[in-house]
Amino acid sequence: MMFFARFRVLVWIAVLSLAVVVYSCDEPGKERELILLHTNDSHGSIVPVDSMGGMAERTTFIREIREKNKHVLLVDAGDFNTGQAASNMADAHPDIAAYNYMGYDAVTVGNHEFDKPLEVLLKQMEWADFPFVVSNIRQKGKILGQEYLIKEIGGIKVGVFGITTVHTRHISVCADKLDFEEEIHTAARMVKVLREQGADVVIGLVHLGFTETTPDYVTSRKLASQVDGIDILVDGHSHSYIEKPEWVNRTWIVTANQSGRYVGMGKLRVKGHRLTGFDWKPVPIKGYAPDIMLWRQLEPYIEVAHSDLQTVVGLATKEFALYERDENVARYRESSLGNLVADALKWKATEGLHLKADFGLVNSGGIRAGLPAGEITREEVLSVLPFANVLEVIGMSGADVRRLFTFIASVTPGNGAFAQVSGDVHVVYDRQARQVKALSIGGKPVVDTMIYYMATCDYVAAGKDGYEAGLGNITYRENTSRLLSDVLADYIQMKGRITPYTDGRIEVK
Repeated sequence: MMFFARFRVLVWIAVLSLAVVVYSCDEPGKERELILLHTNDSHGSIVPVDSMGGMAERTTFIREIREKNKHVLLVDAGDFNTGQAASNMADAHPDIAAYNYMGYDAVTVGNHEFDKPLEVLLKQMEWADFPFVVSNIRQKGKILGQEYLIKEIGGIKVGVFGITTVHTRHISVCADKLDFEEEIHTAARMVKVLREQGADVVIGLVHLGFTETTPDYVTSRKLASQVDGIDILVDGHSHSYIEKPEWVNRTWIVTANQSGRYVGMGKLRVKGHRLTGFDWKPVPIKGYAPDIMLWRQLEPYIEVAHSDLQTVVGLATKEFALYERDENVARYRESSLGNLVADALKWKATEGLHLKADFGLVNSGGIRAGLPAGEITREEVLSVLPFANVLEVIGMSGADVRRLFTFIASVTPGNGAFAQVSGDVHVVYDRQARQVKALSIGGKPVVDTMIYYMATCDYVAAGKDGYEAGLGNITYRENTSRLLSDVLADYIQMKGRITPYTDGRIEVK
């Protein structure tokens, strides 16, 4: 009996030893790999611009990566709306169809998903085969989309949450019916939820950006610094280009510029339940042949837009550039393109609609592309002013006009709230002091007790992008229902031939 008892003990020892071997063969300690592909701020970029980007070209790149790598996660950090005419005219239906075709795993929303009524976004969500992961926006108490996503890929349990800047309610026309939860609190809550559900890797799709536009603005860097447990933040909003990921509070932050010009590509290495390595780079989408099957889906949208928008409205003797040395000029100082738009608003109000207007003003954030030299089409004009904003004329006292320009003087350089003005204005800013040194309209100093009329857009008139701090008591407001893009097209058509110039209407000391 003793022999058999000892034999059973030996058998159990052998079984236990084998179990250890089998457990080891299951390799919980083995490093596993996952490829992260991500985009942001695509902005209706259906076709390439300057030989970069394009939905069908992006598809080819993604397919090549999937052919070489078995485990791939594909995500987007928002702002797929508002850009090229083929997208704008169809409420981004071709964009959603392309994302479906490419097999996106998750998308969050950006502020430009609220440029049109909420019904449009809800319709886009119905078109999508992928989840819209939105953790901090509620409609009537319910999360707008899906609060978070947990997906297992190659044995790695990935948790994804989505955060959209709360400033969307101030900078987007159609976000007023939504409730935004503070970003840092939401992210901390999501990390807790995802970790409790066994996520090995936590990824935040955040539409926050790198630019601190106001003292209380939560950037992706600020979010990472104040919330523990996030492995990767895939960022959007500021259209930033980076060559290597940022590392803040044990969180990697990545972003991929704008308009599908780049796709961010990272290789994650995971051991056990934690991220042990991350190699990342931005990949330019240039030189890739378009995917034929997707191109055939997109072509009808492109043709419809092309036929309507190829009407020539005028001629530019030289290029009206948006950028100089990679700097968006209109967001820092006077620009020829900003002059053109602001002058068009003033002209349309007074000459076209016979309204009283002393000057024109437009926020530079609404100007999204330059104009090429040569013939100018409606499509190119729409690219300059892609948002569905309309011309408004508002009246205010001279004292409130001063208050408005004092607000503009306080705007951080590079912020889209910096204003471009018509030729009726001469303003001198002290950038270091963030003050107005001199201001005149129509060649005369502004008189506090006089009423002045400003031709602008409904976005500014509604106090968006911080303008509520600059607008005082509005004594008169007239909505003309004229799209800014149509106003600019009409102005160019009236002029026939336009030439870029600056005349010192804005001086920055």
